[in-house]
Amino acid sequence: MQYFFSYYPGEQSITIPDKNLIGHFGPIVLPTGDRERLLNEAFEHPVTGDTLKVIAKPDDNVLIVVDDVLEPTPVVFPFFHVIRDLHAAGVKDANISVLISNANHRASTGAEIDRKIGQEMHKKYKVFQSSGDSTDSMHEFGTVQTDVGMLSATANGHLINATLIVSVSGAYPNRFKGISGSGSLIFPGLASEQTAGSITLRGAEKPSAEVFGMIETPARHAITRLLDLLPAYKFSVDIILDRKLQIAACITGDPRTAYKVSGDTANRIYKTAIPEMADIVVIDSQPFDHNLLQAAHALYAALPMLKPRGEIVLISPLLEALPAKLSALAPNLEDTRNAIIQHTHQGSLHRTTAASSQLIAIAEVLEHVRQVSVVSHGPGRVDVAKYGFALRDTPQAALNEALERVGESARVILITSGGLVIPQLQ
Repeated sequence: MQYFFSYYPGEQSITIPDKNLIGHFGPIVLPTGDRERLLNEAFEHPVTGDTLKVIAKPDDNVLIVVDDVLEPTPVVFPFFHVIRDLHAAGVKDANISVLISNANHRASTGAEIDRKIGQEMHKKYKVFQSSGDSTDSMHEFGTVQTDVGMLSATANGHLINATLIVSVSGAYPNRFKGISGSGSLIFPGLASEQTAGSITLRGAEKPSAEVFGMIETPARHAITRLLDLLPAYKFSVDIILDRKLQIAACITGDPRTAYKVSGDTANRIYKTAIPEMADIVVIDSQPFDHNLLQAAHALYAALPMLKPRGEIVLISPLLEALPAKLSALAPNLEDTRNAIIQHTHQGSLHRTTAASSQLIAIAEVLEHVRQVSVVSHGPGRVDVAKYGFALRDTPQAALNEALERVGESARVILITSGGLVIPQLQ
């Protein structure tokens, strides 16, 4: 079978011998529908709680939190509906501002913000970012008791004065939270390093199979408890995309409970039945292509399909290199996963818990596989070797080398849109 990675610059291709091929899999593509009708229905019929038009009051100071440009969510479309409903409730434009939840990502450029919320909306409203903003500060909203002790709710200072907080984000498979979206845009998205690290570490310490794509996870339990300290956060909008990155579903409602519906919907779209375990998984990272740690979404998806000591071939444009802070942590992967966890709790990594959670997750991959081969020609290729992976020029070369190492009878799975896949062994 021959396949072209048409979204990749230069249309990289691969030919997998039929005798080796288990199959070609990926998330579903839904029939193109009426996007505006879908969004209207979602805003008129929240899955929990009242509509935004009922919740919002004319004198509210509204903060709309959206995910950043490194996420594929087409925020601009639901954002219009949020503004429309706020206007219907009598909220003035002067009382509305926007906060981009960058989490550990870089700050967005002006042009990227234009694409995210629309150029006119960017001109009309004050837009803040949770990183790269020197005037930004953190505020402690209190502490909560979780299943592993007390947790501080320290997050972006722009949340303080809001009387109504609305979030707009995507619901995607996530190694640390299970499914992203809803409250995770606030915690850990807007949280301090310590708070964010405490949340992500809960997921990183668990095996990927117990977290990835799950709705109820240790991190989600902590997020729900933290949100109790933000009563102004009353409405969330979660977008689920299909393989063509079209809006397949929109879930609105109270963020403390609506995420369960978002997670269930995402599972139905992203779960992919796999008939047997593979010796080699060939997978692309679409739509998480910006950097190596984003592309790692596909590695976590590949793990449940891969036999021990199998190989992964990852195809990703890697559009940008990692920040120096993250690259500097990569040498810690020379330690075992358990050692990295120990260092994170009490050693040299305890001040960078959110970033070291990424190392723990990647260390699990490295301990499971014989080799990860990354095919990339983008700026982010400079990070590949730092993280213990092999850099290859073409998917075909990477596959041929893997077949030589594993054996000519190796069983191969091809996964496309791997950043959106939740594999399930039949």
